[in-house]
Amino acid sequence: MQQPSLIPEDIEAVATEYKRLLPLMPALHMTIGKLAGTDAIGACAKRLQMMAKQNGKKVFNFTHELEMDVFQDYLIYMYKPRGISFVRQMRNRKRYQQGSDEQRLLEGMAQARFSVFWIKEIVGEAGFIALDIMGGEEFFVLDLSIPAQDAVGMVSGFRIFPWANVWMHSGVNLPLGKIENAAGLQPVGRRLNEKEEQALNEDTIARWRAIINDGE
Repeated sequence: MQQPSLIPEDIEAVATEYKRLLPLMPALHMTIGKLAGTDAIGACAKRLQMMAKQNGKKVFNFTHELEMDVFQDYLIYMYKPRGISFVRQMRNRKRYQQGSDEQRLLEGMAQARFSVFWIKEIVGEAGFIALDIMGGEEFFVLDLSIPAQDAVGMVSGFRIFPWANVWMHSGVNLPLGKIENAAGLQPVGRRLNEKEEQALNEDTIARWRAIINDGE
């Protein structure tokens, strides 16, 4: 059974507002990505092993159409020159008016965390309840795509952030397979520090890339 405390009483209104704001996310990500210089892009591509040499030049080595989105997600949320992610940099610049949809989203995005989750339950068309396999917490996450799939039991890596007393995710999912029964899962039971979170993010991307490449 789902935990009532996870689901807001005004879930329909929250889901409607989420659907209205969702188209802003790709545009925000593109704008934030422009803050990254060639050094940052090169460093992230190297860490994720997404760089190769071609005719003596370094080029991206993407083997799947979704890898560009995965790379951008890592770049703007996880890479932290001088200890501050590009998402936080954009939030701090206050480019958008206080109270605007964009600034509200940025306030949440600046608190994003990456983990690996087990999809426990679908909540109508509004989203899903997920168990954080690392921390052991459960979250209600707004989403349009996963509820349309046979997703219960799916294990996936993604980044969530707080919004309107619930959670959104950054839009990039890294499916790793399915576990029908979570009884055997043993969460670490604590929030990962930044170094551990980055290592988990990189490892999950590598595992996901191996899965999608094996499937082609």
